[in-house]
Amino acid sequence: MPINDPTTATPSEIDEELNRLDIEHAKANDTLSRLTTRAQRLVNDGMAEYATELRPQIEQARQAIAECEATERPLEAEFERRGGWTRAWLVLNTGGHVHRTTACRTCFPSTRFAWLTQFSGHDETEIVEQAGKAACTECYPSAPVDVRNRPSRIKTPEQLAREAEKAEGAKAKAAKAITAPDGTPLRTKQYGQIETEFTARRSYIEALSYARLLTKRNVAFHRNTIAEYHEDARLILAALAAKHSRTVDDLRAELAPKVEAKWNREHSNWG
Repeated sequence: MPINDPTTATPSEIDEELNRLDIEHAKANDTLSRLTTRAQRLVNDGMAEYATELRPQIEQARQAIAECEATERPLEAEFERRGGWTRAWLVLNTGGHVHRTTACRTCFPSTRFAWLTQFSGHDETEIVEQAGKAACTECYPSAPVDVRNRPSRIKTPEQLAREAEKAEGAKAKAAKAITAPDGTPLRTKQYGQIETEFTARRSYIEALSYARLLTKRNVAFHRNTIAEYHEDARLILAALAAKHSRTVDDLRAELAPKVEAKWNREHSNWG
């Protein structure tokens, strides 16, 4: 998220934006390198006119790089103005360690890191507590031995984002779900187990409309089936009322026009 005033932003907010800009900068730089290489190859092959067609894309990549660098400058300046703050990086391989700097002597130019921006500005004791055995002994030499023997609880920003997305999905699913008033599965005789509110409402409308049809055809012959449809409708209505903290009568009145519409549309002309 763009930061309009770095002086009011937290270290995590600033570093999260810097991390995003670093990624965008790297993408634009890769694009520029690829395009300039292709253009030079075309020139070398005597097809300079085709190379000129790449100029707008090359300029666009250069502009993206310049914009990233311009946006980064005030954020880096704020880091310097505050005298810096703690930062942490996780090496992206199996058993990768957490470092206070990417310049740790145990790492290499080819080492890939995940910037743990959620810990920016946090006390190093907290970082070590979370890192456990993943804490680099070079970066955190004073980390207690018992802490370094604990499993790591560190998660990358990408993992945290996936967990948040999963939680949102579960929340959305729960919003659509329905159970019996006591929290047990909503089981009916004619429709089996009903798991979503959409299905519950549709089944309620269908149950009353079809029970009315069976009553019209031969109430004596269909007595037991009619009773089952009415019982299903009662259970569904109670579940809907419990979910929305409304009265059964209120919901019955709300759904009555839809039941009538279903009857008129599909069942009223059946003999």
